[in-house]
Amino acid sequence: MRRWMAMALGFSIAAAKPATVAAQSADPSGDVEEITVYERPVGEAERRAPSSFVTDIEVPAVAAPVDTTAELLSQSAGIQVQRFGGLGAFSTVSIRGSAANQVPIFLDGVPLSQARDQTVNLSDLPLDSLERIEAYRGTVPVGFGGGGTGGVVNLVTRVPGSEPKTEISAAGGSFSTRKVVATHTRRVGEDHGLLAHVSYLGSEGDFEYFDDNGTPENPADDETTTRRNNAFDSVDVLLKTSHELGGPYSAELLQDVFFRDQGVPGPGAAQFDEPSLLTLRSLTYLRLRAEGLLDEQVDGDARLFVVYNLQEFSDPEGDFGARLDTHNQSILVGGSSSGTWYHTDWHRPSWFAEVGWEQFSPYNETSDPKQGPDQSRLRISLSVQDEIMLFGDRIILVPSLRYDHLRDEFSGVDLANMPDTPPETTGRDLWSPAVGLAARPTSWLTLRGNIGQYQRAPNFSELFGNAGSVAGNAELEPETAINRDIGLVAAWQEPSYLPWLGSARLEYAFFYNNVRDLIAFELIRPGKFRAFNIESARVTGHEISLALEAFEHLGLDLNYTHQDSENRAVDSPEGNQLPLRPNQQLFARPRLFADWGSLYYELTFVSENPVDDDNFEVVPSRTIHTLGGTLEPLSWLTVRLEIANLADADVRDVGDFPLPGLSVFGGITAVF
Repeated sequence: MRRWMAMALGFSIAAAKPATVAAQSADPSGDVEEITVYERPVGEAERRAPSSFVTDIEVPAVAAPVDTTAELLSQSAGIQVQRFGGLGAFSTVSIRGSAANQVPIFLDGVPLSQARDQTVNLSDLPLDSLERIEAYRGTVPVGFGGGGTGGVVNLVTRVPGSEPKTEISAAGGSFSTRKVVATHTRRVGEDHGLLAHVSYLGSEGDFEYFDDNGTPENPADDETTTRRNNAFDSVDVLLKTSHELGGPYSAELLQDVFFRDQGVPGPGAAQFDEPSLLTLRSLTYLRLRAEGLLDEQVDGDARLFVVYNLQEFSDPEGDFGARLDTHNQSILVGGSSSGTWYHTDWHRPSWFAEVGWEQFSPYNETSDPKQGPDQSRLRISLSVQDEIMLFGDRIILVPSLRYDHLRDEFSGVDLANMPDTPPETTGRDLWSPAVGLAARPTSWLTLRGNIGQYQRAPNFSELFGNAGSVAGNAELEPETAINRDIGLVAAWQEPSYLPWLGSARLEYAFFYNNVRDLIAFELIRPGKFRAFNIESARVTGHEISLALEAFEHLGLDLNYTHQDSENRAVDSPEGNQLPLRPNQQLFARPRLFADWGSLYYELTFVSENPVDDDNFEVVPSRTIHTLGGTLEPLSWLTVRLEIANLADADVRDVGDFPLPGLSVFGGITAVF
């Protein structure tokens, strides 16, 4: 490994792992003395953003029998997840009090967030094909196209292994939940790798819940009822190949197809039997890499990608306000290039460029005309970053600058899918400067701080409206956020002065974010909403994460977030909390582990939070207890069991959507 990379590794927040090596002594006698060095493995996320606070989740290490991307993200500090129902229901992510559409989501660096809406349904992101999840809290680092003001989530798929391996698992449990996963990886010859993955997940979702019939002040009509029209079936197929092209060059080709068919039951007090939603996504990319170009000084990466999305929503009775039978499609075609120049021992510039063109084509069978006007966006992203190492490897300064140019072509539409504005072309230029600093005063402590401006342009729904309940507002200004954070990471690995401690990692961050021209929605007439800008909002808070292992068999994972959000608009009541931003969130998982398996207990607490600007309607606080364990009777066999919501708590999330009560899931995995 080149010496420049070795210096960068010195900034790892991972635990230092001692290794003993022999070195030639300066003594003329030639005696060899033994010295101890520390390996500091750094993941791709921290190499990309060495001063940022990053949540890096290794998926195979934490997955339960029936786990989801939404569940893993919700267990992390600084990250909140909103769920519109149980397993398979629409779910969104928020980072440090951001809105869901302020957090771009990527798969291997390819954008999944669409220009139409930007909000990605976490239930459409299967977990089992992933190696890890990267969440950049408050930072949008170099290497990702598309703007956002809350941070970035990047899903990293598995890579083909060097040895043939087949993994098969099956799981099931409450509410007729079933899951089957099969993965095979192998080398084909000396220069080619192959990974094939298929997973199926489905459930009837027919859990019981308490229904107050929408009249909490009248207990006479309360009853326990069963969730209807809540079944779903989903399939994910992923094929990935890697090829060594000779010399420093390699290539990677991926094809991922996701399909889901589900009912849409509506809120708990007014269930609907007819609405349904079909989702299809196809993602393809070809990636070329080169390492050690120009006398071992430059690493480069180029990628071409295509993302196709189809959503078919049927509401024949108009339960959600209007009869709809939509067949909406979008396609994104693009390419990107990035690289790093290992210029000197203390100076490492990098760059990223991406061009993407996206078109959204709406269609509604129940309107006349059925085909709405196409809406398209051309996006050009350019960004540069430098890593300047000072005082050896003790301090690293990370300045960066990002530029996005957007060119939109559109016509707005009304409720009848008719154009209500003339065709128009608009252009926007967004700038995002940022700077970060990391300092390592000791081998076990890293101090970090970042400040940056990030911008998000309005999406198609906000600008142009849709054939439903949203009216367009072409006068919207982009959101602009000033994100700041400061904190520390302390990590120990088998310290000699604490022999009972295997490893420990403590992270603390304070964040202070201001948002100008925050985009929200207002009711302009019955059943019709229009986006508008809120001149000012502020979110501040604290994040604490702790992970430790002790006495060779005990472990603890703890994540706590406290945040204060405030709508600072002139016409807003002073101090009102921004909707859907809970003040407190806690996740704790003590565990007992051994060679034969593990036992764990999980506590999840989310404080109450309002759902409207006036803070009148509130989602109640919730506390969830979970108990689970794994058993590994053979080296190739793992059995999992989990009992969720042990207290059978009645839990509601956004919009009176009930979540399941007591649930039991089990699974078995064989690797050979």
